[in-house]
Amino acid sequence: MKRQKILGLLLLTAGILLIIWPLYTSHQKQTAAEELKQRWTQDLKAVDAKETKRPVATSGAGLLTIPSLDFEQVILEGASTDILDQSIGHIKQTGSPGKGNYALAGHRSFTKGLHFNRLPELKQGAHVIVTTKSHRYTYKMMTSQLVKPTDVSVLNQDVKQATITLITCDPPETATNRLIKQGTLIKTESL
Repeated sequence: MKRQKILGLLLLTAGILLIIWPLYTSHQKQTAAEELKQRWTQDLKAVDAKETKRPVATSGAGLLTIPSLDFEQVILEGASTDILDQSIGHIKQTGSPGKGNYALAGHRSFTKGLHFNRLPELKQGAHVIVTTKSHRYTYKMMTSQLVKPTDVSVLNQDVKQATITLITCDPPETATNRLIKQGTLIKTESL
């Protein structure tokens, strides 16, 4: 009888841990993303008085803002698993903000607001803003498509107008397809 009680308690504990673990890891990822954003904002406010009056941002390559989705996330350099677990990443072989085809990748998960979770909701005509140390680039979203993971044509650098390409998995947390949202540059502002 005592063994059954112990076994029952162990199974109950294991069940509770299985329920709590995804919530805990999701919270950790959201906390890390918020810390990155806070560091970026603090760095953006800091000024290098010796050289210029421009902000000195060191904790990311930029900040991606999508007003229609109430989305703001730091852009990190690279698209490795480690980087994409923290935030969204710039695919290094692609253009830079305001030049060429600037491609950003991000994970999707079942946790609301995490990385590119709401990317399917981004409508044609919506604005996407990339803020760097010295400029703000506004893009107007133009196209949406699903491609196979092996289709890298969406990273093509032979573009007539500066482009932004946002890439995520579809459906969430699988590698079946890639959801691609592309927009063209409509405005550049100096900070």
